[in-house]
Amino acid sequence: MRKIYTIFLLPAILLFACSTPERLNETRVVSIQSVPEGAPIIVNGLNLGEAPLEIEFETNEFGCFAKPALITALPQKADLNTQVVSFPAYSQNAPEKSAVPEKIVFDMKKSPTEQGAVQIIA
Repeated sequence: MRKIYTIFLLPAILLFACSTPERLNETRVVSIQSVPEGAPIIVNGLNLGEAPLEIEFETNEFGCFAKPALITALPQKADLNTQVVSFPAYSQNAPEKSAVPEKIVFDMKKSPTEQGAVQIIA
């Protein structure tokens, strides 16, 4: 009786294991621009180049950041301002806060507290 049990159990385990797909990381591309062009863009402490550029972020199945993202645009001249935007990792309580935008525009001429200094375009 023990062999029959194993014969029926093994195919069921294999079928279940094969039918459970591995979760692949999803990504989305964000276009980053600066006014004026050429601002160095730092993401989570890494210099990724100068604006304009496109950056690929890891997301979940809802199109939200899988990990927190801190995006900084550094001024190229003394009369320009540093601009910063941050996104938390996905949370069921506030998924809109971690939605990955299509485009971010940093206006380096504006004060960081001024409206429109950072435009986030869905």
